[in-house]
Amino acid sequence: MSLLGLFRWLGGTPVGALIRDSTWGFAIVEMIHLLALAVLGGTILILDLRLIGLGLRRQPVRLLARELSPWFTGSLLVMVVSGTVLTSGETLKCFYNQAFRWKMLLLAAAIAFYYTLHWKVVRSDGGEVGIASRLAGVISLMLWLSVGVAGRAIGLI
Repeated sequence: MSLLGLFRWLGGTPVGALIRDSTWGFAIVEMIHLLALAVLGGTILILDLRLIGLGLRRQPVRLLARELSPWFTGSLLVMVVSGTVLTSGETLKCFYNQAFRWKMLLLAAAIAFYYTLHWKVVRSDGGEVGIASRLAGVISLMLWLSVGVAGRAIGLI
């Protein structure tokens, strides 16, 4: 099955029809998506600013990451599910939208970075703000901000 075929299938599901045909369906799912975005953004901001050395300096990074991890993971899962539902209501618009493609590419990069290099820096934190932690924090913030900008651009392009 091609990528276009996958998008057409998604649009043909009962969920896709419900979102497309409902007066409030898209708005309700988008609200859930944005609330999850707020939680996700908050966890990223707190942890990355700590990595950079701009906040919560008395809090060990490893402990902070452990406490924020369930919030990050939960909100990311809600965003992926709600984003898929939103996409099912306008599949062809999303398929041909360059901003959507950039968002998906950047999202994959941000998630891969978070669960690999970022996580390695967090786990190896010795309490000092070094070049590795600053770099990981800045790259993470840039990636996640880029995902948000691309997501916002979907409606503009």
